[in-house]
Amino acid sequence: MSTIPEPTFKPSTLDAWTKAAAKSAPGGDLGALNWITPDGIAVKPLYTAADLQGLKYTDTLPGFEPYLRGPQATMYAVRPWTIRQ
Repeated sequence: MSTIPEPTFKPSTLDAWTKAAAKSAPGGDLGALNWITPDGIAVKPLYTAADLQGLKYTDTLPGFEPYLRGPQATMYAVRPWTIRQ
């Protein structure tokens, strides 16, 4: 029985992504790929670890203080989803 070799891939870089995304962006402008939520928040087409630098509480877990990711550790995974007002 032969072993299937692991595939090899070229490493990806942010620069390579920027060049590839610019091909799809209107007029080659990556800023045109940003969109604004109804709340006025700008959403970028790509976020990386660099976007998390300096942000507080990025290492929190659900069910633990300061409860930014919810009060339950499982976040109601065993219950049906509901909407309340």
